[in-house]
Amino acid sequence: MTLPELSPAQQEQLVRYRTLEQNIQNLRIQLNEIERALSEIGVTKKELQNLEGDTEVWKAVGGVMFPKKAQNVLKELTEKGELLEIQKKGLSSQEKQNVERFEELQKKLSQDLG
Repeated sequence: MTLPELSPAQQEQLVRYRTLEQNIQNLRIQLNEIERALSEIGVTKKELQNLEGDTEVWKAVGGVMFPKKAQNVLKELTEKGELLEIQKKGLSSQEKQNVERFEELQKKLSQDLG
């Protein structure tokens, strides 16, 4: 069956199906980026915890490096990690909802077209 042979309702469902599929892929990309950032933060925090609190380290801000106390950088990284965890939780929830809708629509399309 080609697209012109589909009813308008089926065409609409197919468009929703493809949109959901693309949304799920985008959410997974965002989740992977957050996971990578959290992993990097974890490694950096581990290294900073081995330093004295008043030790100066270099922090990149844009294209410029600034000296900062390790303790302050550690605090900033902890806060950034917490925010990323919140974002991750929200994106995971969205992904789950989209996957459920996607699977329901996939089943319906299979029944209608199969």
